[in-house]
Amino acid sequence: MVHRVQASIDLQALQHNFRVARKHTQARHVAAIIKANAYGHGMVEAAQALIEAELFGVTDVHEALTLKQAGVETPILILQGMMRPDDVKLVAENHFQLVVHAPEQLKTLDELLSPLTLDEPLTLWLKMDSGMGRLGIDPSSYATTWRALKARPWVKDVVMMTHLANSSMPDSPLNLQQLKRFRDVESQLTEDKPVTSIPSSSGILSGLDTGCDWARPGIMLYGSSPFDWQQENLRREAFDLKAVMTLQAQLIAVKDLKAGDNIGYCSQFICPRDMRAGIVSLGYADGYPSNAPNGTPVLVDGQRTTTVGRVSMDMLAVDLDPIPGASPGDLVTLWGQDLSLDEVAAKTGILSYNLTCSVARRVEFTYR
Repeated sequence: MVHRVQASIDLQALQHNFRVARKHTQARHVAAIIKANAYGHGMVEAAQALIEAELFGVTDVHEALTLKQAGVETPILILQGMMRPDDVKLVAENHFQLVVHAPEQLKTLDELLSPLTLDEPLTLWLKMDSGMGRLGIDPSSYATTWRALKARPWVKDVVMMTHLANSSMPDSPLNLQQLKRFRDVESQLTEDKPVTSIPSSSGILSGLDTGCDWARPGIMLYGSSPFDWQQENLRREAFDLKAVMTLQAQLIAVKDLKAGDNIGYCSQFICPRDMRAGIVSLGYADGYPSNAPNGTPVLVDGQRTTTVGRVSMDMLAVDLDPIPGASPGDLVTLWGQDLSLDEVAAKTGILSYNLTCSVARRVEFTYR
């Protein structure tokens, strides 16, 4: 390690986790969700590694173009749909797939696509708001909108999709309510049975009987369980998920402190005894959570200990009493295969998604 902070990305682990998703899903097709720079792991690198994926899901047309310009040939789905009219022409020119999530978008699509001569008609995904309360068409008007979209000459196919709000809570009644709303509308489309898509990572791993054509795993691809850390039987190990990102930094100083000494800003930690503390060259400017409390787990030279004191912009402190041989230059692991990202997320109160997405650009990324 030559940089003071490094995020090492294990692309073989990413491929392994995709196969886990395929193993657990009932769906015939699997789309890899690599939006938000592949949850902070590197979107282009993830796409190049996920050669078994049948589709990539990204946030917007800019992410889709980034993949296209990198030579990615796998079909790409734009999950938030069109942001502005210019997006539609780019979608058509590059044969992207597009989510439609409001009835009024049909008029805009008509106006923009009808004058064009397309190489081939588009595959669109029509989103239903079955109970998530975000994007999507109300179930009461969904069938009408689906038929109208399907009848457009510039449409090849319309995938029926929704998103489950509580699939990370398998016992939530809302899961069955959403599935029923979805199935009720699907049963109305008897003239042309639609291709369907429901589950993301939690839906796949919880075993919800979605019985659909497409699954859309996201966070599980990166080695994180979508379930609460307190549910020990649903942690990543239960599904054989492997960590994709290992975040490490260098120990740059060792301090011998006395009982009553202060460590860091605002006296967040007062030494309860004479103790040794290590200073790590990593802080919130590198993406580590500034609110990490005393006792957040870390590994120093592979041995477990915890943080002490408030996280600074470029530094944090760790308890070295359990590791008497620690010295400057040792590697400190903030999360990875031997220290679960999910455990760190649970301790800090920040979603695992948020942790990896927040790793800063100044951190050195390496891929293997």
